[in-house]
Amino acid sequence: MTQEKDLRPKGPQKRIADLDTLKFFWDTMSRHFGDMPVDLSLFNFKGKKPVVRHGVRKDIPMGQVYEEVLKLVDKWYHKDEDILWRPAYSMPDDFPVSMIWLDDFNLDNELGLKPLVYIQTSPNKYQAFFKLTEAVPLKLAKELQRGLARALGDKSASSYVQHRRMAGLANGKYPDDPLVIMVLGEEGDGILSPEEIEKLSPIPIGQAGGGVAVPSSGTIDISETGTEDIPENDMEDLPEGRLVFKPIINIGKPYKTLYVKPREAFIKRRPDGSVDQSATDMGWMTHIARKALTSNWDEGMLAFTLLDWLMTDSPELQRRKRTGDHAKDYAIRTVLRAIDIVKNTPLDRATSTDDLIDMF
Repeated sequence: MTQEKDLRPKGPQKRIADLDTLKFFWDTMSRHFGDMPVDLSLFNFKGKKPVVRHGVRKDIPMGQVYEEVLKLVDKWYHKDEDILWRPAYSMPDDFPVSMIWLDDFNLDNELGLKPLVYIQTSPNKYQAFFKLTEAVPLKLAKELQRGLARALGDKSASSYVQHRRMAGLANGKYPDDPLVIMVLGEEGDGILSPEEIEKLSPIPIGQAGGGVAVPSSGTIDISETGTEDIPENDMEDLPEGRLVFKPIINIGKPYKTLYVKPREAFIKRRPDGSVDQSATDMGWMTHIARKALTSNWDEGMLAFTLLDWLMTDSPELQRRKRTGDHAKDYAIRTVLRAIDIVKNTPLDRATSTDDLIDMF
């Protein structure tokens, strides 16, 4: 959906936004996928390191997302904050869903599959939405999505609750802030039955792997999930060179907000000067784990949040996803090993003054 008009905002605002397309996108999502709950997050790509603030709005029925996005546009979008969304983390495995979403979708794929809706997030990069002929439990939808991704050559497949973009807003990963464009398929495109996907999948549904199992010291009760307001000064008070680390799921329990160092602060190099990405990931995860455990975060919530950060920001993980080299196993091992290191290696307060100061 394109518009022949000047989309540049008037006055002090500086980022372009096509609110007509934004509304059309969410109207389309709601029409096809009902009131599946959605989380909204903020991503700022304009500094040396992306600043990510997960779940600033949570559990929004899809029919109400447009209004919530407008509020974030007014408050944050023109401060270079990208607004991304994902299916809500709070959905239980038996929640009925009909959405299938594929990242890095090839429009000219060998199977000739055409999506219900697709968005162009940047030159030659597309995200595609398909609709199941019938709603299925979330647990099955995750397997179907992995199966369809593998049928199209994606060996790693994206998480069902991975962040994704919305049409009508800019992609701040690029200097020129290109608008995300939306294209509707023709009638009948993008509608697949679970049985069709099972036949296409190279791995039997239910045996495709995935589904992160993270040990927890207790049961996470997500019945109290809800929205939360962002303090007006949240970004202004961020210490220089630090990222905001908050729990990925709001369960009603207070968790201390942490200011953590970016991944670049933990770069490890091999003797030949090349970056050891695995060692860098481990150093970064251990740094965050130590701060969180010292601030009384429970291990389950910490593991889930670390895993989301690592899967978003690790170059090593992205390489493994491209090559099919056990990406999710690598991420889980790294996170659990980092937590184990912190639990079994007490902080040396005589020498580790930086982490000690950062705790307060």
